[in-house]
Amino acid sequence: MNRFIGEVLGGFLRFAGRWTGRMGPREPERILVVKTHAIGDLLMVTPSIAALRRLFAESYLAVLTGRWSADVLLGNPDVDEVIKFPDELLFRHSVVGLLWLVKRLRAQRFDLAAIFQASGAVQVLIALAGVPVRIGFDMNGSGFSLTRRLPWSPNSDRFIGDNYLDLPRELGFSDVAPASVLVLSEREREAAFERYVEPFANRGEMLIAICPGGGRNPRDKVSAKRWPADRFAEVALKLAQEFRARVLVLGGADDEAAVSAVMDRIPFKGIRPERITLRELACLISFCSLVVTNDSAPVHIAAALKVPCVAVYGPTNPLAVGPPVDTHYVVKSEVECSPCYSNERFPGCDNPICMKEIAVEAVLNQALSALRARGNGI
Repeated sequence: MNRFIGEVLGGFLRFAGRWTGRMGPREPERILVVKTHAIGDLLMVTPSIAALRRLFAESYLAVLTGRWSADVLLGNPDVDEVIKFPDELLFRHSVVGLLWLVKRLRAQRFDLAAIFQASGAVQVLIALAGVPVRIGFDMNGSGFSLTRRLPWSPNSDRFIGDNYLDLPRELGFSDVAPASVLVLSEREREAAFERYVEPFANRGEMLIAICPGGGRNPRDKVSAKRWPADRFAEVALKLAQEFRARVLVLGGADDEAAVSAVMDRIPFKGIRPERITLRELACLISFCSLVVTNDSAPVHIAAALKVPCVAVYGPTNPLAVGPPVDTHYVVKSEVECSPCYSNERFPGCDNPICMKEIAVEAVLNQALSALRARGNGI
């Protein structure tokens, strides 16, 4: 019955739209890109944003996203406007807040919406905002309110960023896939270095970032994605000793215990920036010769900045969520139940043996490979 109601509502919304089907002979004047949350996911959408910009060079292009992730788009040359909203509007189901957002979007009078998530609720929100052409992804009937639907397959070995690119391809994009885009100004990089690094390390001294937290965003809390912090500490200490490097131990407010566990084991080599912003995190990563992290935002920040990164995967599939670049070094669990978590809701796991069985030596070996490839051989 719900599926039937959804199809009826979808038919009405498509009928009510000014356009349906393929784009007409003229370019859309105003494009709305929608990706509501998750820093890494938003970075995986930036190649598609670049593709849309190549297709529609003269169009006004805005991106709708939550405040949690929005700052990764600052300075992006393909984006004319970032429309931020409080993340809790979606995840706490604030009716008043959602009506405010619909009204704000309707006032912008967008011609085309490119919706990069298979959430039926988000897609209906954009329909209510009066965007006549709504292209997006459908999974199990979620795309009933779209005017054009594309299949969404998060449970495959296909990189999600390539799945996202199906949207601009549907509109005519046929070039080589663009790279992820993350722009940092020299001014903000210098400010971050002077504030967080210069008091502890000399310019030119090797820096290695350790990111033992992550796995959290406004929708999900997946602590099962975290490799044990004491093992991060072992890797950090061995790399610091071998390469005479300083270690930046990076994490947010939710990562306090993991960061402390690492710092306690490398007291003379660790640098712990506190209360850093997302932009400052990216700046600090840009200074590093290597990042060692769980499957979280630093993986995608490092990829966009072309910084070598060793990422530890247990519940997630590195083929699906890991950036396909040569600076990305994978350490993957081989237990039978891994992976169990796609790009949807986490099913839950009280005993993440997939992460516990990954040895220090496996991560250390990949770290050594990454540093040797960069020219820091032993």
